[in-house]
Amino acid sequence: MSRLTRLLLALCLLLLVLPLGAVLAQGEGAAAEPVVPLTTAAVTANLAEPMRAIVHARGNHFVVDSVPPLGSPSEEKNPLDLLLGALATCPMFVYEKAAAELDIPLERIQVTAEGDLAPQGVKDGSVDPRIRAFRLLVDLEGPSVEQADLLREQFKQRCPIYTTLVRAAPIDVVHVGMDLGVILETEFSYSVSDEEYVAEISALADQFAAVDGLVWKIWTQNPEQDRAGAVYLFRDEASVQAFLDSDLVAGVVSNPTLSDFRVSTYAVMGAETRMTRGPVDPIARRAAPQDEAATDAVGHLLEVNFRYTVPTADFQATVSPLAEQFAQTEGLKWKIWALNETTSEFSGILYFTDAAAMQAFLEGELATAITTHPALSDFVITDFAVMAEPSAVTRAPLQ
Repeated sequence: MSRLTRLLLALCLLLLVLPLGAVLAQGEGAAAEPVVPLTTAAVTANLAEPMRAIVHARGNHFVVDSVPPLGSPSEEKNPLDLLLGALATCPMFVYEKAAAELDIPLERIQVTAEGDLAPQGVKDGSVDPRIRAFRLLVDLEGPSVEQADLLREQFKQRCPIYTTLVRAAPIDVVHVGMDLGVILETEFSYSVSDEEYVAEISALADQFAAVDGLVWKIWTQNPEQDRAGAVYLFRDEASVQAFLDSDLVAGVVSNPTLSDFRVSTYAVMGAETRMTRGPVDPIARRAAPQDEAATDAVGHLLEVNFRYTVPTADFQATVSPLAEQFAQTEGLKWKIWALNETTSEFSGILYFTDAAAMQAFLEGELATAITTHPALSDFVITDFAVMAEPSAVTRAPLQ
């Protein structure tokens, strides 16, 4: 075989191997996307003066200022405004188009886009300046909850802004007044010293903070009774079930120092919870970290659980008028109203400024009226101190 023949044979083998390597590389990750024609979108920006640019887009022109961390007065819209503006307007148009296609009534839509970032990183590069998380608060009139869910899925599939940015940071798309989440309560006994329990369980805070679908978690402890627990807010029932089936929960439940577990889930009663400032609406669900001052000033948590012996609609009609009285209770920061219609169980989660305010409530007329009501029974009333440090890690609404 001549040298030229060997060279040609090697070249042919190389041409065969290269496509095969590309196919194998695709097989290692997600399925290859179909080949489709691409359209290129473009805008041009020119620096007009210090900290100010003129943007040209398809014959339109507008002014963009730099951001305040770089020393700009930001009198005009800035790049972050444009990014969030794109993320806010894209769902409006996709929802509008999808609603028309699916024959879903859409009378009004308002979208607020939020992004969490560290301005210091923009100023001097000392920290990562990337946007860590986005939130879209979508306020709708017209669709039912199920119809709104369909529109949200259409948006997540069709918006190029969302599908691009979600690869870089999580984007929480919340339907205001519809997505109230699911409450999960856990409680258990521990057989080690208080210090050992706190040290062991606190080490898991980062793992809990990373749980998919978890909005926040409050860690609680009652040292006098060697009892501890938590109150969680999850985005939906699927997230709760995935969490309960996870290795993280299995590891906690199998811990030999923990026993006598109680686990309950509840739907949030929206109107009553909002009246008593319960941290379940989209504004209260922001994932902003706690500051050090907040962890030093945590209050006291009271869980009131009982069963009701009347139809759920009658129960709600009876307790709903009490929401305004709870809202005026001295020392009450917030209250979440939650129920499990399947088991006819109710849970009231009350967060007080301190133990004295909690005790004053328990001795007051409002608490007495509830605990003596003939349609309510099997009361379990538990007070807990809040574990500040791990609660801050899991975004607990303590401020």
